[in-house]
Amino acid sequence: MSVSSTAQAAPRPASDAAARRRTMRKVRESAFWYLLLSPSLLVIFGFSIVPMLWSIYFSFNRGGMLGKHTFVGLDNYVRASQHPIFRQTLLNTFQYAVLTVPTVIVLALIVAIIIFQLPKMQGFFRGTVYFPLITPVVIAANIWAYIVNRDFGPLNHILSAFGIPRIDWLGDPTWAIPAIVMMEIWRGFGFYVIILFAALQSIPREMYEAARIDGARGLRIIWSITVPLLRPALGFCFIMATIFNFQLFDAVYVLTKGGPAWKTATVSWYVYQQAFQSDNVGFASTMGVVLLVIIMTLSLVQLRFFRSDIEY
Repeated sequence: MSVSSTAQAAPRPASDAAARRRTMRKVRESAFWYLLLSPSLLVIFGFSIVPMLWSIYFSFNRGGMLGKHTFVGLDNYVRASQHPIFRQTLLNTFQYAVLTVPTVIVLALIVAIIIFQLPKMQGFFRGTVYFPLITPVVIAANIWAYIVNRDFGPLNHILSAFGIPRIDWLGDPTWAIPAIVMMEIWRGFGFYVIILFAALQSIPREMYEAARIDGARGLRIIWSITVPLLRPALGFCFIMATIFNFQLFDAVYVLTKGGPAWKTATVSWYVYQQAFQSDNVGFASTMGVVLLVIIMTLSLVQLRFFRSDIEY
């Protein structure tokens, strides 16, 4: 009886040793890959995580960039909720996002499908739509300022040909945000075209052939096959567009400086003004943290909405 028990128990040390070897091998492999990633992780930690933590810390304090800081608890957050300019910039930021995000994604989807259907020169047109994105922001903004100029801009010249009076695009509070939105769409939609075009290439052609055999044509194929299978890519595009537009700064800084009458100011632009021009780092950090919470919340909602179990 004891001999049998010993014989049965003998393989256990060997199996435990094999399991430990497998575990150690996995640990070594993971350590190797993390070692390769360590330069990038250090950059992310130093330029993203640490500033974010410092911003959260400063949001509970009052003071400038240098010197002594006074802990004030939630006073900055209470002040931000009652601050009329911050509420105006928050409303403007939401307007930018609402006007830009769906428009740029729909336009990018249409252009990506059109380029995908072309028998030749797909690479040329992909490069063409992507070109505005690699143009420096200052140059692109100055080009756009010329296009929408009230007196000699080509856009007003075209509108005048249809009997529409000239519009002061960047000086009229009614049209200033739409003017910047048009620039952001023109500058950024090429990025989403490339993402959606790559996703279109990964859809099996057999699905389209089966749909045509079943009698589906044109828009029916796009709506029933292309769009559902692009759901993960569309989710990525919506999340990135939301993040980009809630952090809009450069176009506002170059074109309008937040005017007229704060009607184009964004939260990011006001954070910059408070931190580096008014030396009010505590209040600027508070607005930055509020913006971070909003972006994270919207991203999580979109991530859940666009989650897809479709595999192909």
